[in-house]
Amino acid sequence: MRRTLLLILPALQQADDRPFRRIKYSRFPPLSLLTLAGLTPRANYDVMVRDEHIESSEVTGHVDLVGIQTYVSSAPRAYELAALWRGRGAKVVLGGIHPTTLPDEAAAHADAVCLGPAETVWGEILADFERGRLRRFYQGRCAGSAALVPLPRRDLMNPRGYLIPHTMVTSRGCPHACDFCYKSSFWGRDYHEARPLAEIERELAQVDDGLVFFLDDNLLANREHARALFAVLRGSGLLWQAAGSLDVTRTPGYLDEAYAAGCRSLFVGFESLSPETMRRQNKPVNATTDYADACRRFHEAGIMINGSFVFGFDGDGPDVFARTVDFAERNHILTATFHILTPFPGTATFARLEAAGRLLHRNWTYYDTDHAVFRPRRMTPEQLEEGHREAYRQFLSYACIVKRCTGLPGTLKRLAYNLAWTKVDPLWVAIIRAGLMPFANRIFRRVLAIGTRPESAPVAAAESTVAVP
Repeated sequence: MRRTLLLILPALQQADDRPFRRIKYSRFPPLSLLTLAGLTPRANYDVMVRDEHIESSEVTGHVDLVGIQTYVSSAPRAYELAALWRGRGAKVVLGGIHPTTLPDEAAAHADAVCLGPAETVWGEILADFERGRLRRFYQGRCAGSAALVPLPRRDLMNPRGYLIPHTMVTSRGCPHACDFCYKSSFWGRDYHEARPLAEIERELAQVDDGLVFFLDDNLLANREHARALFAVLRGSGLLWQAAGSLDVTRTPGYLDEAYAAGCRSLFVGFESLSPETMRRQNKPVNATTDYADACRRFHEAGIMINGSFVFGFDGDGPDVFARTVDFAERNHILTATFHILTPFPGTATFARLEAAGRLLHRNWTYYDTDHAVFRPRRMTPEQLEEGHREAYRQFLSYACIVKRCTGLPGTLKRLAYNLAWTKVDPLWVAIIRAGLMPFANRIFRRVLAIGTRPESAPVAAAESTVAVP
């Protein structure tokens, strides 16, 4: 008996005052759902995947089982969808970060809740569903789950809906355990595990457009694993982007090796300019790093920086916004994401602010890093939100863009890259609606391929075996 499985990613931002940017959420397909589909026996199930950022989750015909990936800010929408499909007679499983941290809340809206990674329990969930005996909770195991990641069912995604259709993970977890990061609540504070290299190679062989975005929390953290990956990527012609922490700048030659293997941009968590704040947030790697020197090392390697900054720490006053933008401008941060400190359930930050009575509410829709959901220590919630908006306005001004993009090799590339992400939203909306993302993908790869290394800087040779830890 064949059954129908519908997997849904609800829209991550639902707040009426902050509609989401379509290009922000049309860059990548929902890898977790495509992975779940890869774990589902094809002989027994017809599987559909719907991403509400690019399409309606409504489908015609009978659906037997619905799986909904649930983040904090999408929880209200996830619960709404769960009620809709349960009303139509389907069984609903909720999983992801939010159900893992608040399982009892999620269980009130679903037939079953998957806690943690699904790889170790998805087969059990399906078997219990088929027997009509779904349990309330299923606890996924972290250790060993990375080796169970299957090839994602990319054939189920909208082929014209995403700028970078090939995303993947080569490792799970992160060696750092920052107080404000949701990672610890889902993976645990100490979990960090690499996938088998043979499986990574198998997945990379499917890339047909020359672009990969690695979604690892910290791709470069494990030097041995990363260098084995570099060896696979060198000479492949693939260009890639990923996330890495500031300590990668301390290993001589490491960023050169990454560039030689195709790395062109890294998402880097600067978070705060205050070393003391970083120590208090349990991120000592930042507290002991010279940010300006780290930026110089990224630039010398030819790797563009996508910086992450957080506003609202206890040490932050109203001057933090201008100081942060000034730092980003002076140090040629190509793109940046500015966040309002958000106490995600399950984090040490949430526990501390809740105990102090500083949480304003638990309307999860507004836990999206764009709204103040707690009382800051040195400013009002309104000042925090306005300062956050002003930081974006200043950072995205044409004057700031020009200053950030000039004075380094590849100025035209940096300008094109920056303007494309920040100044042409109406064009992106038209491209997405017309299904022209594959065309945009080809242009994006050409821009990414333009060199950004100083002419005098040699690219690390393929046989490089720098062994500094």
